[in-house]
Amino acid sequence: MNRLLKADLYRMCKSRLTMIALILASAFPVVVVLLYVGIRAMAGLEPDMIGSELLFNANTVIGSCYSLTNNIGMIVPAFAGVLVCADYTNGTLRNKVIAGNRRTEIYLSHLIVSILFSVAIITIYTVLTTALSLLLLPFSRDPSGNLFSEVFRFAAYGTMTFVFIATVSTLFAMTFRSIAPTIIFTIVPAILLLTANSVLLMIDYSAYKYLVYFIPTFGANFFNLNSAGLFDLMGGGVSGSDTLIFAEGMLSYLFFGALNTVLGILIFNKRDVK
Repeated sequence: MNRLLKADLYRMCKSRLTMIALILASAFPVVVVLLYVGIRAMAGLEPDMIGSELLFNANTVIGSCYSLTNNIGMIVPAFAGVLVCADYTNGTLRNKVIAGNRRTEIYLSHLIVSILFSVAIITIYTVLTTALSLLLLPFSRDPSGNLFSEVFRFAAYGTMTFVFIATVSTLFAMTFRSIAPTIIFTIVPAILLLTANSVLLMIDYSAYKYLVYFIPTFGANFFNLNSAGLFDLMGGGVSGSDTLIFAEGMLSYLFFGALNTVLGILIFNKRDVK
């Protein structure tokens, strides 16, 4: 397993795809933040104006860093899937099997690399975006809240979002063994989940709240560093603390991520590798 993992990590670091992802993760923060600065300038908003201009402050930019539907959020899972598929196209996977490596270890090695790749890229993007946003845009928060707790939950939940999506992209990459369907079956379900979660936020779901808390990506709606908390915006539509929602959401990611991994291993063990 260690030998496989070291080889896969080496190929990931040497891959041109990784270099492209690093360039995009570094370039997008500059483009996005400057775009918001330009919008504020054209609207005649001063840097210290917070008030009602919440759509153009640092909260909005930082809060969208871990979104699966933003610029880098669409790219990371697709790139992670392509990295796995590369082993099929260049014959490396077949050589691994012929060499006597266990298929479960092969799958887990690819999964770990996908997770590390996804977390590294999204972390670089988030850190750069946060730094530029705080430097050039106003940031507003509720002084009665615990900023450290908010930031921790935001970063932890956001990171787990991409860990979970890495299990999805690896599952489809090792199942379809082709780049196009891997990208489609990774991105489309993520968008559908986010859309369904957004719809759920608009209705009174208190009667079945424990069910929706265990839908992957649902809890991400609550940890986005918005200056106005979703609990307030929803007028008390949620019963229970944000700590409980955070814990349930993390358990949801772990459960479904483990389920994806087990399913992927079972499928891969039964597939022919040509």
